[in-house]
This record gives sequence, C-alpha cells and structure tokens, in this order.
Amino acid sequence: MEMVGRVIFWIAISVLALVLLYVICRYWYFYRHEHFICPNCGNRWKPRLRVMLFGSVNAVEGKILRCPKCGEKEYMEPKRD
Repeated sequence: MEMVGRVIFWIAISVLALVLLYVICRYWYFYRHEHFICPNCGNRWKPRLRVMLFGSVNAVEGKILRCPKCGEKEYMEPKRD
C-alpha cells in the first residue's frame, strides 16, 4: 500500500512540473513575440511577469491591465511584435 502512495505522489509531482513548464514557456513566448497597446493613449509596452500573473484580470483573449503611461485600467488584447 505504501508503494502505491509513493507512485501517486511522484505522478502528481511530475504533472505539476509539466504544468509549470508549460506556463513558463507560454510567458516566454509572449515576451518574445507580443505586446499590449493602450486604447486610451496608444502606449506600447510589455508588462512585467509579476503584473501578468498577479496584477491583471484575464478576459476572453486579452487582459484588463493598467497602462503605465496614462494610468487607465482597460481591456487590452496582445498584439504581435
């Protein structure tokens, strides 16, 4: 019975590691190929990872972000570089 518990534990750790690797790859891709444009002032920027993970609200395809230039909080879709 103890062996089954260890196998389940290592499977769970492996799945979590794969999910974390996927998330890291997606954000790495974003920072290499995409940016946001503020609809209010036209400012183009790439938010910091901390803002992308914890300081924004996910919407359908974009995010609700606060523009670092004008301070407006707006819905923004990522644009290709």
